[in-house]
Amino acid sequence: MKNTREWIQAEDPLIVKARAGSSEAFSELVWKHSHHIYGVSLRILKNHSDAEDNLQDVFCKVYKNIKRFEGRSRFSTWLVRIAINEALMKIRKQRFEPVSRQANLGETERQQNVVPEMEDRRLNPELQYITSELAAKAVQNLRPALRNAFFMNKVDGWTHRELAGILGTNVATIKSRVFRARARMQQQLQAHC
Repeated sequence: MKNTREWIQAEDPLIVKARAGSSEAFSELVWKHSHHIYGVSLRILKNHSDAEDNLQDVFCKVYKNIKRFEGRSRFSTWLVRIAINEALMKIRKQRFEPVSRQANLGETERQQNVVPEMEDRRLNPELQYITSELAAKAVQNLRPALRNAFFMNKVDGWTHRELAGILGTNVATIKSRVFRARARMQQQLQAHC
């Protein structure tokens, strides 16, 4: 079995040079992988400017942490995992941003910024709120591997085969993760009903 350094050298001498501090080698790695990382980011974020921001965030993170790359997986797989994690963090921040802004306003500011809402008589807002809160808690209680597989499959539309390739596992594992995530969320929701 080859050690880490031999494995990295066999895959790409650019990685060895970039790990040694060569900015030219790192620039070549960025050029070589940026199209793929942008595509992964766009698929998750569904917005060109967010995907471009994510691409920059990924390569900034890679630049700071390239010495941590040990060659246990392909370099491109490592990049994709970082891109997925960064994109999911961006989505989480966007989801909770409006709530945190409202929470930081003082009482008088809240009253000044109140916009009258139209009432939808067909829906029960309290029930919707409770349901969304319970669903959010059920999702938060999932292990990250299950949560990521479920969201990428059900929300972002990735196929099992695509996920298996990106996450470096097989199709059966992805199917199992999606199934277990759904089953665990259902159990948690039924426990609260």
